[in-house]
Amino acid sequence: MSASISTWAIKSFVAPVAVVSCLAAFAGQSIEAGSTGAGSTPAVSEAARSAQALVTETVLNADASPEVFARAGTARDALGFPAGPARTGRHVQDGLQGSDYDQVAEVDAAGQPIAMTQFDAAGRLVAALRFDSPAGSSRKISANAASNAANLGLTAAGVTVSGQARVDASSTGEGWDVHWDRMQDDVPVRGDETRVHVWQDGRIQSLARVEHPLAPAPMRRLGEAEAQQVVFRQVAKWSVGRDSSYAVGGIDLEWVGPTRPSTRARLGRPLSRTAWRESPT
Repeated sequence: MSASISTWAIKSFVAPVAVVSCLAAFAGQSIEAGSTGAGSTPAVSEAARSAQALVTETVLNADASPEVFARAGTARDALGFPAGPARTGRHVQDGLQGSDYDQVAEVDAAGQPIAMTQFDAAGRLVAALRFDSPAGSSRKISANAASNAANLGLTAAGVTVSGQARVDASSTGEGWDVHWDRMQDDVPVRGDETRVHVWQDGRIQSLARVEHPLAPAPMRRLGEAEAQQVVFRQVAKWSVGRDSSYAVGGIDLEWVGPTRPSTRARLGRPLSRTAWRESPT
């Protein structure tokens, strides 16, 4: 694998997390929990669309960007990743995702990547991946031990999580997936999480943070009863002269993105807003 392909290697690891999160986030209708003012969204020109899809890469080196390589070394050691005899770096501007990040790869003597870390514009660790394989051993740590290993690695790497971790057996049968859902103002952000994969021998294999940008919190937030009344009134308007058996069960307050694909395509990387959503059955 060449160094130029390494960017896409880690993106292929992060992408499934983001895709699954987006599918969950946009799976149903939502009622905005408040308002910060009305306004129209300007049309995006074809030139702007082209710019959004543009991905550019700039080579980084340790002499010109010592802070980036220092962060990468700290994260590598904190997560227990292997160190290579050399390192390569690049800055990536991703217009399609509306993000930019610094990436450092540990490479072996043949120039092949053996581990990788990514940092956002604020210098926060957002993704990490090692490319070797788990040790051939019959040992398998418990779910609690995997959670502890993930917590220790995140703390050492300076990554903050809150709340109770959720631990699932890996679908590959090779360890555990430990995740923390993102909360903002005590409200869950749909689709956002920090996820750590721990091999069955207790070593961390990967880390990914999925975070969507958030709009300002509404000045006044609708209560649960008010949100239900909004639904009832709207359904009554739609069903005038017809029988309707629509009923609202429980509803949950969450940060969510636009529900329509056309809206997401027009806005690029839109802001998530607080909304009441019907609870899953």
